[in-house]
Order: sequence, then C-alpha cells, then structure tokens
Amino acid sequence: MDAALVTLGDGTDDLTILNGDFQIIESTIQHQRQLLLNDKGSFKQNPTICVGVFGYLDDEGLNEVSRDTSKEFNRDGMKVNKIEITNSGQLNVDAYYP
Repeated sequence: MDAALVTLGDGTDDLTILNGDFQIIESTIQHQRQLLLNDKGSFKQNPTICVGVFGYLDDEGLNEVSRDTSKEFNRDGMKVNKIEITNSGQLNVDAYYP
C-alpha cells in the first residue's frame, strides 16, 4: 500500500479541501520536504532525523547537502537513485519509498 497523506495545498501548509472532503495524495514529496526543511531536533520523537538545508546556505561546498540528504532519505526508508545540485543551486531528487 502506498503511503498517503492529506495534501497541504500549493506549498502553503494549508489543508486542501476538494468536494467537501480532505484531498488525499501520495506522501513521498511531503516527507522529503519535511526532512529537508526541518533541523535536527525538530521532532521530539526522533531528534536525530532531518537535514536542515537552510543551515547550508553559507557553505561554499554544496556536496555535503546532497550527501546528507541521501543519508537521511535512506535512513527514513527511501531508495535514493540520484540527488544532484545544479549550477543554479536547485536540488534535484530521485528517491522513493519501496
């Protein structure tokens, strides 16, 4: 069974309501977003997870971001095919829950 989650519409973290009910979608992207944006210690039940990508903004080498992202996604149970950072700084992720 695929993981499903109530959608948070348009990146606003607001619930999406469709036809009078919550919209349910596959949740991998939301899980990835939470792991990337939150810092270690953000989740009381597991304080060692997360990447905290904003902490890397002042770093000169962005290779650590892709390495740490891959490590955290694997630890969360995802199969990581590829994580890359483009010359413009965009993080491209190819990872999924098997």
